[in-house]
Amino acid sequence: MDQNKLACFRAQLLEEKEELKRSIESISQGLDDPMASSIGELSMYDNHPADIGDELFERSKDLSLRDSAQIQYQNVMRALEKIDNHTYGICAQCGTPIDRERLEAMPSTDLCFQCKKEQTGPDRTPRPIEEQVIQPPFGNHVDGSSEQNAFDGEDAWQAVARFGTADTPQDLGEGSDAQYPNVYEHWEEDRGGVTDVDQIPYVRSRDGIIHQDFS
Repeated sequence: MDQNKLACFRAQLLEEKEELKRSIESISQGLDDPMASSIGELSMYDNHPADIGDELFERSKDLSLRDSAQIQYQNVMRALEKIDNHTYGICAQCGTPIDRERLEAMPSTDLCFQCKKEQTGPDRTPRPIEEQVIQPPFGNHVDGSSEQNAFDGEDAWQAVARFGTADTPQDLGEGSDAQYPNVYEHWEEDRGGVTDVDQIPYVRSRDGIIHQDFS
């Protein structure tokens, strides 16, 4: 790499290093003291969690910002070491030169565009183990069947929609012949019951008392 260009990258990295250092020190000043001291409270135990929700959010945000700045600071220091070792601008994964445009946009990078793209591909975050035993909603069942007796997401929506929705027949799309009350799919489906008692028809009198309906 051209020495003049390399000197420019070093200057940018040194400037970014100082900015990150000041940022880390500034954020850390408010995190060194206990949270109770920072909000002027003698104790945190006598407060409802909602009363200190804003302060807790701000502190967690500051912690995240400081962690991010510290990671970037380490990347800058690593790039400066590579300049001293004459390995700057070489991809740490495939060993090919990194495009100058990418270095100009992010001088602290150590991966070429292709390797970075592969590294940030599909989300590899492990899924919760509970998903192995919890059946997905809306009929997408683990065993591949389309029928089940469990109360799933579709049943939950139908139970709520029976009390009314913001949709009207014209919201269902052009050419729809839907009329009240069938303004959602499978509105006429029988909800059934868990036990025989749940299926007993009833009427509510004017005084609010529920009676069995023998009609």
